[in-house]
Amino acid sequence: MDKTIGRLNERTLHLTLKNMLEPDPAFHEVKYLGYVADIKRGNEIIEIETRSFANLRKKLDAFLEDCTVTLVYPVACPKYVVWVDPVTGELSEKRKSPKKGRPSDISFELYRLRGYLGRPGFSLKIITLEMTDYRRRDGWSRDGKRGAVRIERIPGAVSSVLDISSPQDYRMLADVIPDGEFTAAEFAAANRMKPRYAWYLLSILCSVAVISKCGKRGRADLYTAVPDGSEPAL
Repeated sequence: MDKTIGRLNERTLHLTLKNMLEPDPAFHEVKYLGYVADIKRGNEIIEIETRSFANLRKKLDAFLEDCTVTLVYPVACPKYVVWVDPVTGELSEKRKSPKKGRPSDISFELYRLRGYLGRPGFSLKIITLEMTDYRRRDGWSRDGKRGAVRIERIPGAVSSVLDISSPQDYRMLADVIPDGEFTAAEFAAANRMKPRYAWYLLSILCSVAVISKCGKRGRADLYTAVPDGSEPAL
């Protein structure tokens, strides 16, 4: 392999997912209601978001008036890192990251869209796949890694696809929903999540009536699982 790297296409991950989900380019980048849909075939729209969901709400409001919308989000597992010398462009050896992505990684971004979860016509597709990050070693730390710029993400083989189309499907974002009553800290421990991200996932699960608050234990809120069939709290 060439040990130098030039400018990569900044949208490689997005383009790869788009071509995987819809091979026919005639249905790519379709203008509709003042926006551009990544994929539109009839009244079915697929939006691929590889980063932030912060600016999606107005677009979703427009699209969901007359179409179904599937929001696609990639999760990296396994993830590899290749460092790029900022002067010579030389590439380091590809190394496997200790971080293992999982579907619950979507929680922070999905929290922004919790008002859409369970809404008719809205669904999620979480694609877990191998990913290689190319990062320019130009960060502020002595070794140049902390604060380094990510140049590109190159996707590899897909290992799993999780489709979420009903309120109860959101249960699959959690590895475990504890039995009985539990606190946010207990939920975080059971799911091996940092407390902050566990809180986002709890809020999502509450918004679709998968779990609900049921009281207090000292100063901590208590939660419990909601039986299947309950209506989501939109």
